[in-house]
Amino acid sequence: MSIPIKKRSQKAGLPPGTPIHIGERKSEKTRITLFDYNEQQAEEKELIKAKECVLFKDNSTVTWINVIGLHQVEVLEELNGCFGLHPLVLEDILNTDQRPKMEDYGDYLYIVLKAFFLGNGRGMKSRANRSA
Repeated sequence: MSIPIKKRSQKAGLPPGTPIHIGERKSEKTRITLFDYNEQQAEEKELIKAKECVLFKDNSTVTWINVIGLHQVEVLEELNGCFGLHPLVLEDILNTDQRPKMEDYGDYLYIVLKAFFLGNGRGMKSRANRSA
């Protein structure tokens, strides 16, 4: 009888804040959807490049950025270039096994939560959802 060997984490030995994707790869291509709103208007926009988010950085509106497909680390690093997220936030975003939590970084809120979606008529399923 063989004993299963646990694989060593890809992060082992790396400094804190190193951007490494941890978890299942659930989509082929990364999709970025931006929601920008205030009391008078709301806009939903599918972005081609993460750099497009910089146009909304200094607006007085609320901006929610939804990223599906976190396995492309370079896309998240590009977003980080626009917003200057804390390195540990970027590391947390890429860890899809993260527990739900909320952290206030002064200029932005970092929220991790599980979202529910309806899949193939089989009822509700949970999916990790990240936003910064």
